[in-house]
Amino acid sequence: MAVSVTHRASGLLLEPLPNLDIPARRTVSHALHRIKFVGALGQWTNFKTEVANTYNSQTWNPREIASRLTANFLAGSVHEEQVFVSDERGVQGRLEGRAGIALGAVFGAQNHDLKLGASKGALPPYPGYKKAPDFVLMTSAHEAKVVGEVKVPWIREHNLRKLITEFESGAKQDNFRHVLGQIAEYMFDSRLKYGFLTTYEHTIFLRKEEVGRAWGLEYSPVIYHSDRGSTSGRTVPFCQSLYHIGLLALADSNFDTSTGMRNQKWTAPL
Repeated sequence: MAVSVTHRASGLLLEPLPNLDIPARRTVSHALHRIKFVGALGQWTNFKTEVANTYNSQTWNPREIASRLTANFLAGSVHEEQVFVSDERGVQGRLEGRAGIALGAVFGAQNHDLKLGASKGALPPYPGYKKAPDFVLMTSAHEAKVVGEVKVPWIREHNLRKLITEFESGAKQDNFRHVLGQIAEYMFDSRLKYGFLTTYEHTIFLRKEEVGRAWGLEYSPVIYHSDRGSTSGRTVPFCQSLYHIGLLALADSNFDTSTGMRNQKWTAPL
Protein backbone atom coordinates (compact mmCIF):
# COMPACT_ATOMS: atom_id res chain seq x y z
CA MET A 1 0.00 0.00 0.00
CA ALA A 2 1.31 3.43 -0.92
CA VAL A 3 2.44 5.67 1.92
CA SER A 4 1.55 9.36 1.74
CA VAL A 5 1.96 12.47 3.86
CA THR A 6 -0.35 15.45 4.01
CA HIS A 7 0.62 19.12 4.01
CA ARG A 8 -0.88 22.17 5.56
CA ALA A 9 -0.14 25.56 4.03
CA SER A 10 2.91 26.02 6.25
CA GLY A 11 4.46 22.74 5.14
CA LEU A 12 3.59 23.04 1.46
CA LEU A 13 5.52 26.32 1.15
CA LEU A 14 8.72 24.62 2.30
CA GLU A 15 8.70 21.93 -0.40
CA PRO A 16 11.29 22.03 -3.22
CA LEU A 17 10.31 21.83 -6.87
CA PRO A 18 10.96 18.56 -8.74
CA ASN A 19 13.66 18.36 -11.40
CA LEU A 20 12.58 19.24 -14.91
CA ASP A 21 12.60 16.46 -17.50
CA ILE A 22 14.71 18.05 -20.24
CA PRO A 23 15.21 16.03 -23.47
CA ALA A 24 18.25 16.15 -25.73
CA ARG A 25 16.27 17.97 -28.42
CA ARG A 26 15.49 21.46 -27.16
CA THR A 27 15.88 25.14 -28.02
CA VAL A 28 19.48 26.25 -28.51
CA SER A 29 19.31 30.07 -28.69
CA HIS A 30 19.07 32.59 -25.89
CA ALA A 31 15.88 34.62 -25.50
CA LEU A 32 17.30 37.92 -24.27
CA HIS A 33 15.77 41.14 -25.55
CA ARG A 34 17.97 43.95 -26.81
CA ILE A 35 17.63 46.01 -23.64
CA LYS A 36 19.67 46.39 -20.47
CA PHE A 37 19.15 47.76 -16.99
CA VAL A 38 21.20 50.94 -16.47
CA GLY A 39 20.17 52.11 -13.00
CA ALA A 40 21.82 51.54 -9.62
CA LEU A 41 22.13 47.80 -9.00
CA GLY A 42 22.90 45.99 -5.76
CA GLN A 43 22.21 43.02 -3.53
CA TRP A 44 18.98 42.58 -1.61
CA THR A 45 20.73 41.99 1.69
CA ASN A 46 19.10 39.75 4.31
CA PHE A 47 16.59 38.47 1.74
CA LYS A 48 16.49 34.94 3.13
CA THR A 49 16.15 36.20 6.69
CA GLU A 50 13.24 38.40 5.63
CA VAL A 51 11.55 35.42 3.96
CA ALA A 52 11.96 33.34 7.12
CA ASN A 53 10.67 36.18 9.30
CA THR A 54 7.54 36.51 7.17
CA TYR A 55 7.00 32.76 7.36
CA ASN A 56 7.47 32.66 11.13
CA SER A 57 5.13 35.59 11.72
CA GLN A 58 2.13 33.91 10.08
CA THR A 59 -0.82 32.37 11.89
CA TRP A 60 -1.13 29.28 9.73
CA ASN A 61 -4.41 27.69 8.76
CA PRO A 62 -4.35 24.14 10.18
CA ARG A 63 -6.40 22.70 7.31
CA GLU A 64 -4.66 20.07 5.17
CA ILE A 65 -4.50 21.19 1.54
CA ALA A 66 -2.14 18.71 -0.18
CA SER A 67 -0.76 15.19 0.00
CA ARG A 68 2.12 13.34 -1.62
CA LEU A 69 3.59 9.86 -1.80
CA THR A 70 6.77 9.11 0.08
CA ALA A 71 9.85 6.87 -0.06
CA ASN A 72 9.86 4.19 -2.78
CA PHE A 73 6.37 5.12 -3.90
CA LEU A 74 7.55 8.53 -5.09
CA ALA A 75 9.54 7.26 -8.10
CA GLY A 76 7.50 7.34 -11.29
CA SER A 77 4.57 9.10 -9.63
CA VAL A 78 2.93 12.40 -10.52
CA HIS A 79 5.09 14.05 -7.85
CA GLU A 80 8.01 13.74 -10.27
CA GLU A 81 8.07 15.52 -13.61
CA GLN A 82 6.43 13.43 -16.35
CA VAL A 83 6.45 16.10 -19.08
CA PHE A 84 9.32 16.78 -21.49
CA VAL A 85 10.35 20.43 -21.38
CA SER A 86 12.16 21.67 -24.48
CA ASP A 87 11.35 25.39 -24.77
CA GLU A 88 10.43 28.49 -22.78
CA ARG A 89 6.70 27.85 -23.01
CA GLY A 90 7.24 24.45 -21.44
CA VAL A 91 9.29 25.84 -18.56
CA GLN A 92 6.63 28.47 -17.92
CA GLY A 93 3.93 25.81 -17.86
CA ARG A 94 5.78 23.58 -15.41
CA LEU A 95 6.39 26.46 -13.01
CA GLU A 96 2.72 27.43 -13.19
CA GLY A 97 1.74 23.81 -12.67
CA ARG A 98 4.05 23.09 -9.76
CA ALA A 99 4.53 26.37 -7.93
CA GLY A 100 1.39 28.15 -9.10
CA ILE A 101 -1.02 25.53 -7.80
CA ALA A 102 0.78 25.27 -4.46
CA LEU A 103 0.97 29.04 -3.99
CA GLY A 104 -2.65 29.54 -4.99
CA ALA A 105 -3.76 27.02 -2.39
CA VAL A 106 -1.57 28.59 0.30
CA PHE A 107 -2.66 32.16 -0.45
CA GLY A 108 -6.26 30.96 -0.39
CA ALA A 109 -5.85 29.10 2.90
CA GLN A 110 -4.36 32.25 4.43
CA ASN A 111 -7.11 34.49 3.00
CA HIS A 112 -4.75 36.46 0.76
CA ASP A 113 -6.25 37.49 -2.57
CA LEU A 114 -3.40 36.44 -4.88
CA LYS A 115 -2.80 33.85 -7.57
CA LEU A 116 -0.03 33.25 -10.10
CA GLY A 117 -0.96 33.44 -13.75
CA ALA A 118 -0.11 34.79 -17.19
CA SER A 119 -0.16 38.55 -17.66
CA LYS A 120 -2.99 38.33 -20.20
CA GLY A 121 -5.32 37.71 -17.26
CA ALA A 122 -4.39 40.99 -15.59
CA LEU A 123 -5.46 44.52 -16.39
CA PRO A 124 -2.83 46.17 -18.63
CA PRO A 125 -0.80 49.09 -17.27
CA TYR A 126 -2.59 51.32 -19.78
CA PRO A 127 -4.95 50.83 -22.76
CA GLY A 128 -3.14 49.43 -25.78
CA TYR A 129 -0.16 48.00 -23.86
CA LYS A 130 1.29 45.31 -26.14
CA LYS A 131 4.00 43.62 -24.08
CA ALA A 132 3.26 40.32 -22.39
CA PRO A 133 5.30 39.38 -19.31
CA ASP A 134 5.27 35.66 -18.61
CA PHE A 135 3.89 35.84 -15.08
CA VAL A 136 2.02 38.07 -12.71
CA LEU A 137 0.82 37.61 -9.18
CA MET A 138 -2.62 39.16 -9.38
CA THR A 139 -5.78 39.65 -7.37
CA SER A 140 -9.28 38.41 -8.17
CA ALA A 141 -9.96 41.93 -9.48
CA HIS A 142 -7.24 41.30 -12.13
CA GLU A 143 -4.82 43.76 -10.54
CA ALA A 144 -1.18 42.78 -11.08
CA LYS A 145 0.95 42.99 -7.94
CA VAL A 146 4.21 41.27 -8.98
CA VAL A 147 5.61 40.65 -12.45
CA GLY A 148 7.83 37.75 -13.50
CA GLU A 149 9.81 36.55 -16.51
CA VAL A 150 11.05 33.06 -17.40
CA LYS A 151 13.99 31.79 -19.46
CA VAL A 152 15.07 28.22 -20.14
CA PRO A 153 17.77 26.91 -17.78
CA TRP A 154 20.05 25.16 -20.27
CA ILE A 155 21.26 28.24 -22.20
CA ARG A 156 24.59 29.69 -21.04
CA GLU A 157 23.41 33.30 -21.34
CA HIS A 158 20.57 32.56 -18.89
CA ASN A 159 22.76 31.18 -16.08
CA LEU A 160 21.85 33.51 -13.22
CA ARG A 161 24.39 32.12 -10.78
CA LYS A 162 27.24 32.67 -13.25
CA LEU A 163 26.00 36.12 -14.26
CA ILE A 164 25.79 37.33 -10.66
CA THR A 165 29.23 35.92 -9.84
CA GLU A 166 30.73 37.77 -12.81
CA PHE A 167 28.91 40.98 -11.94
CA GLU A 168 29.93 40.96 -8.29
CA SER A 169 33.56 40.16 -9.12
CA GLY A 170 33.69 43.07 -11.55
CA ALA A 171 34.68 40.73 -14.38
CA LYS A 172 31.64 41.25 -16.62
CA GLN A 173 29.16 43.95 -15.62
CA ASP A 174 27.06 44.21 -18.76
CA ASN A 175 25.91 40.58 -19.06
CA PHE A 176 23.91 40.67 -15.83
CA ARG A 177 22.47 44.08 -16.71
CA HIS A 178 21.44 42.65 -20.08
CA VAL A 179 19.53 39.72 -18.59
CA LEU A 180 17.77 42.11 -16.19
CA GLY A 181 16.70 44.54 -18.91
CA GLN A 182 13.44 42.88 -19.92
CA ILE A 183 12.05 42.25 -16.43
CA ALA A 184 13.17 45.72 -15.28
CA GLU A 185 11.28 47.22 -18.20
CA TYR A 186 8.14 45.28 -17.26
CA MET A 187 8.42 46.49 -13.65
CA PHE A 188 8.66 50.10 -14.84
CA ASP A 189 5.88 49.79 -17.43
CA SER A 190 3.55 48.20 -14.89
CA ARG A 191 4.65 50.51 -12.06
CA LEU A 192 5.32 47.44 -9.91
CA LYS A 193 8.15 47.56 -7.40
CA TYR A 194 8.55 43.76 -7.12
CA GLY A 195 9.50 41.25 -9.80
CA PHE A 196 11.30 37.98 -10.37
CA LEU A 197 13.42 36.38 -13.07
CA THR A 198 13.49 32.59 -13.21
CA THR A 199 14.80 29.68 -15.22
CA TYR A 200 12.90 27.28 -12.92
CA GLU A 201 16.24 25.93 -11.68
CA HIS A 202 17.52 29.40 -10.66
CA THR A 203 15.38 32.35 -9.52
CA ILE A 204 16.20 35.86 -8.35
CA PHE A 205 13.68 38.20 -6.78
CA LEU A 206 13.84 41.92 -7.46
CA ARG A 207 12.66 45.12 -5.83
CA LYS A 208 12.88 48.79 -6.75
CA GLU A 209 14.55 50.86 -4.04
CA GLU A 210 15.63 54.47 -3.70
CA VAL A 211 19.43 54.88 -3.80
CA GLY A 212 20.00 58.46 -2.80
CA ARG A 213 17.78 60.29 -5.26
CA ALA A 214 18.08 57.57 -7.90
CA TRP A 215 15.89 54.54 -8.55
CA GLY A 216 17.77 51.36 -7.78
CA LEU A 217 17.16 47.66 -8.34
CA GLU A 218 18.06 45.10 -5.69
CA TYR A 219 18.40 41.39 -6.43
CA SER A 220 18.14 38.44 -4.07
CA PRO A 221 20.60 35.56 -3.84
CA VAL A 222 19.92 32.82 -6.36
CA ILE A 223 17.13 30.55 -5.12
CA TYR A 224 17.49 26.97 -6.37
CA HIS A 225 14.53 24.83 -7.35
CA SER A 226 15.87 21.97 -5.22
CA ASP A 227 16.11 24.08 -2.04
CA ARG A 228 13.94 22.93 0.85
CA GLY A 229 12.58 25.65 3.10
CA SER A 230 13.45 26.36 6.69
CA THR A 231 12.31 28.55 9.56
CA SER A 232 15.86 29.84 10.03
CA GLY A 233 16.36 31.29 6.55
CA ARG A 234 19.38 29.09 5.86
CA THR A 235 17.62 27.91 2.72
CA VAL A 236 14.37 29.21 1.23
CA PRO A 237 12.67 27.64 -1.79
CA PHE A 238 10.81 29.32 -4.61
CA CYS A 239 7.34 29.07 -3.09
CA GLN A 240 8.35 30.32 0.34
CA SER A 241 10.16 33.24 -1.31
CA LEU A 242 7.32 34.22 -3.64
CA TYR A 243 4.84 34.01 -0.76
CA HIS A 244 6.97 36.63 1.02
CA ILE A 245 7.11 38.80 -2.11
CA GLY A 246 3.36 38.50 -2.52
CA LEU A 247 2.66 39.77 0.98
CA LEU A 248 5.06 42.68 0.47
CA ALA A 249 3.26 43.56 -2.75
CA LEU A 250 -0.18 43.35 -1.16
CA ALA A 251 1.01 45.93 1.35
CA ASP A 252 2.63 48.20 -1.27
CA SER A 253 3.30 47.29 -4.90
CA ASN A 254 3.69 50.80 -6.33
CA PHE A 255 6.79 51.71 -8.34
CA ASP A 256 6.75 55.39 -7.43
CA THR A 257 8.10 57.51 -10.28
CA SER A 258 7.38 60.82 -8.54
CA THR A 259 10.40 60.57 -6.25
CA GLY A 260 14.08 61.09 -6.98
CA MET A 261 15.77 62.84 -9.85
CA ARG A 262 13.85 63.83 -12.93
CA ASN A 263 14.52 62.24 -16.30
CA GLN A 264 16.57 59.39 -14.87
CA LYS A 265 17.10 56.26 -16.95
CA TRP A 266 16.01 52.80 -15.82
CA THR A 267 16.65 50.79 -18.97
CA ALA A 268 18.31 51.47 -22.33
CA PRO A 269 18.26 49.69 -25.70
CA LEU A 270 21.26 47.68 -26.86
